[in-house]
Amino acid sequence: MKNKQKLSRAYRKFEHAKGNQYIASEFAVRKLAELITCFKSKRVLEVGLGIGSISGSLLDLKKDHIKCYSGTEDNSYCLKALNKNLGVNQSKLNIYSEIKEVPTDKKFDLVIIDGKDHNLREIEKLVSPRGIIAIEGDRLPQQSILEEMFPNNIVVHSISLIKNSVKSPFPSDKWQGGLKIIFISPCLKQRLWWLKEKIMTKIKYQYPGRHFGGKSSQKKKL
Repeated sequence: MKNKQKLSRAYRKFEHAKGNQYIASEFAVRKLAELITCFKSKRVLEVGLGIGSISGSLLDLKKDHIKCYSGTEDNSYCLKALNKNLGVNQSKLNIYSEIKEVPTDKKFDLVIIDGKDHNLREIEKLVSPRGIIAIEGDRLPQQSILEEMFPNNIVVHSISLIKNSVKSPFPSDKWQGGLKIIFISPCLKQRLWWLKEKIMTKIKYQYPGRHFGGKSSQKKKL
């Protein structure tokens, strides 16, 4: 089975799970899987595990790539849901109640922001020198803090041209949610990937109907 089909199958169970109104989009999960493959991310940290839509899907698809998956969650409902939804993959997941509890001895290649944590600045101690930070959804206040923390960063907003499934918890007339990707101190390979994604995002923004139901001629900051 191709990776795309495998990911869709893994993601489907979260679309129908209780508490699904806050899960990440399939596009966002797919883009995270792409980052893990392209940049050989072996250690992943997710801030805000929720019911496990990201961690469960990625551990299903990228179990041979990911050597360590850690995350934060303190909501009792979500913690119970994680135990149920991840199944055998739960044993591969290290769960902490907040960022400041995550050990700093080994750095993370990919940090996923999918929830709030008042200790967000602790990320600086946890991310590797060439690390990648991916923000699910808008989360502008968190993005601003992270960009301030890493002044040499480059960032791109990856967006989808696929609308939500009629079976998903999201409106089927809306586009799947995107992903903001921050390379904190980019190497050449990361800059080339960023440039390609920047161009693709610009093209997608011009796609008829992508904004306000018609062709968009507005200049937008990507």
